[in-house]
Amino acid sequence: MNPHTLMARAHIAHWQVTQDGHALIMSRDDWSMRVEFHGAAPARAVIRKPGSPEWRHLDRRAITTHVRGHHEQMTMFRIGDRVKVGDRCGVVADMYVETPTALTNRACPVKLLVEYFGGERGTPHVTSALRLPTPIHSS
Repeated sequence: MNPHTLMARAHIAHWQVTQDGHALIMSRDDWSMRVEFHGAAPARAVIRKPGSPEWRHLDRRAITTHVRGHHEQMTMFRIGDRVKVGDRCGVVADMYVETPTALTNRACPVKLLVEYFGGERGTPHVTSALRLPTPIHSS
């Protein structure tokens, strides 16, 4: 995908796009992506997700998927949020936009990586999780 096509798709999906040399920087809500291009091809991509101060590698094949991520679902949680899924509670360790399938509508759904209290891990859709209030710590 060339930078002009990516920029157009990002604008359609309501991302703010800026250009920094041979890189496109896209931001929407608390999500940020930086895609560096070598000519017309993406050479490197990184992403910063809500609740995380660090940039992480993003597979180049996942760039369009994240641009197409369901806007409302992408704003529902942050890394570090306490959540309840069914009868289990845990903490959001990561989140990602699910790869589209033939059944996926225009916006790609978002999944969480939850570390449940007790050591198990799960990957529920954000629509299956409920944010729990942050406990009040007394000093």
